[in-house]
Amino acid sequence: MITPVRRNWSPQELFKALTPVMFTAEPSVVRARWNKLWPELYTEYDARHLKKELSIRNLIASEEAAAFFDAWAADEERHTEGFIQIMELVADGSEKDLWGRLDARSHNFNAINEYLKEEFSVMVMIAFDEMCTCHAYAADKGFYAGLGSNRFVRWLKEVIADEAVHSMNAVNVIRARYSDRIHEVGAILDGLTSGVADESDYGGTFVLDYFGEKYTKEMLANCRGTILRNVAKPLTTAARDGRNHRPS
Repeated sequence: MITPVRRNWSPQELFKALTPVMFTAEPSVVRARWNKLWPELYTEYDARHLKKELSIRNLIASEEAAAFFDAWAADEERHTEGFIQIMELVADGSEKDLWGRLDARSHNFNAINEYLKEEFSVMVMIAFDEMCTCHAYAADKGFYAGLGSNRFVRWLKEVIADEAVHSMNAVNVIRARYSDRIHEVGAILDGLTSGVADESDYGGTFVLDYFGEKYTKEMLANCRGTILRNVAKPLTTAARDGRNHRPS
């Protein structure tokens, strides 16, 4: 069985020396920070609902996928907790209020029913979505640099690295379990690249949150090409052992 790559870092350790008073700003600036960070927080949080939906539909069929989703879900919880800390520091958020808002949101998986039929299509969807998120976060460096501490840029780098590892871990499941179906990946990706063009259309599914100016047709096409290249590569011994630390 292949083993997913894991990364070990802590947002609590990263931000422990920071306090909200360090990042006070005009109300309009605080609101802009909130408007930027809130969708990032709730899409990360929604990973728990996607994992639950996969379990309800009994779509996690292999040991490899089960190991992947356990590691992935733990990382997404780490991202959720980190975004809550950031919003407390720079956007006048409170942990209790933010968790309440998150828990009150509804979730509808109708938009991705086409991909929730079997483990293979789920893994392709996740591999692509994590690659897109990796690129979207990379485009946010200026925002995080402008928050007033290099700790936020460090945070961003850690999250980007997590997302890249998630994509490659999902690719490795595809290569290990579905090597005979690699030729089907392109067609699935073609359907996914239509994405969700508006935030109001997002159903809390974790995936297909492709709204905002970062998600250009060019970016989605580049991510599609990267996934196609990665699934076509031979599965190495290092990848099987969870030692492939340099995802493409």
